[in-house]
Amino acid sequence: MGSNEQMLKSYLSKYKYADIAKKDILGVFSQYKDLRPTHGPFIFNDGSQKDLVNLDGTIPVNYRGNIYNIPIGIFILDTHPYNPPICYVKPTNTMQIKQGTNVDANGKVDLPYLRDWRYPQSDLLGLIQILVIVFSEEPPVFSRSASSQNRPPPYQGGSQQPPYPSQGGFPMPQPYSSGYPQQGGQGGQAGSYPNSGFQGYPNYPNQPAPAAGGYGNSGFSGYPGQQPQGYPSSTPGYPAATSGYPYSGGVQTESTTTAANRPGSNMTVTEEHLRMSLLSAVEDKMKRRLREIFEQAQAEMNVLYKTQSDLNTGKTKLEQIFKDLEQEKEEIESNIKLLKDKDRELKEALQKVEHQDKLDIDEAVITTTPLYRQLLNSFAEEQAIEDAIYYLGEALRKNVLEPDVFLKQVRELSRQQFMKRALIQKCREKAGLPPLA
Repeated sequence: MGSNEQMLKSYLSKYKYADIAKKDILGVFSQYKDLRPTHGPFIFNDGSQKDLVNLDGTIPVNYRGNIYNIPIGIFILDTHPYNPPICYVKPTNTMQIKQGTNVDANGKVDLPYLRDWRYPQSDLLGLIQILVIVFSEEPPVFSRSASSQNRPPPYQGGSQQPPYPSQGGFPMPQPYSSGYPQQGGQGGQAGSYPNSGFQGYPNYPNQPAPAAGGYGNSGFSGYPGQQPQGYPSSTPGYPAATSGYPYSGGVQTESTTTAANRPGSNMTVTEEHLRMSLLSAVEDKMKRRLREIFEQAQAEMNVLYKTQSDLNTGKTKLEQIFKDLEQEKEEIESNIKLLKDKDRELKEALQKVEHQDKLDIDEAVITTTPLYRQLLNSFAEEQAIEDAIYYLGEALRKNVLEPDVFLKQVRELSRQQFMKRALIQKCREKAGLPPLA
């Protein structure tokens, strides 16, 4: 652990979140001793490359009561853990990739756990535990036939790129000492891993081996919806399908190899074939049913999330309404208190007026300054002149006054009324009051 920690410190020197990435990787080493850190360039689809840390080694998988060590490589981006790592199955020359739901022809692993990667809910240890569970249900590799193992190594150099990203340090895993089941019962090659309990990789029935020239046109597609920051526009991955696993021989199907490996096989359908077919059919049906249940539950969760969002929005509106009502309540209480004070003052004034013997009308209104007194007197005189002109008009209508007397008196009173109104305007202007309409 100490040597791994020192290597990680130098490998992660250019990572954006080196401390978090180091802690995450060390957590993996504490559980899986066969994984080791390496450092080297990783080639992306557009031809660019970046130096990345790679967790290289094997993970133990329990398949049908036997423990198999599956070789993998986990490439950790320099934005880890905020972007998902890139995971590959790395078969040795005695293994062949079994293409399935979670592994493509190039060994690229695609899991919902990677597509839905969210830190801190997602980490490397959880990813490896998911890989163990998935590979125990559907192994990503199976043993090659004896004739396939005697062929030259897949990568011959030249213009083709290697089938895996360039890396240094830890080599491709070799077969274990117990070997793999071979055609005609032949033993496997001696290996370098000390796990004495390893039982070899199972033969996969009806699995066609790749044709000459590689795996066809199945290129790396990357993870949907994930675009690490600071990386090329294309999804990181291996080179195109031209860098697959070339063969010099013709096409050989795994079903033929598997049948040949069984003693006394006459290429007929046996009870074992039927049992395996039934198990596969039940497994597929269970998977479809689980997928339907998951999709239904996901739809219900989406509805619940939408309801929760609407409830939270309504809660915010209700809280704002309650806040406004509290403010209005405080204002109303303040106004009620003010009205009660004014009512008490009016009652006190009425009590004082009731106890007075005689009230002088002229002294009922008392001004505070001489300007207001002059304004009050001028307004009273102007109103009195208005009343006088009205009654003169009534007298003229009833033939009490002669027209010439009426005109003389009205002209005199109108002149006085005009002067009073001019004085009122002047007083209001001095007092800062608005002019009369």
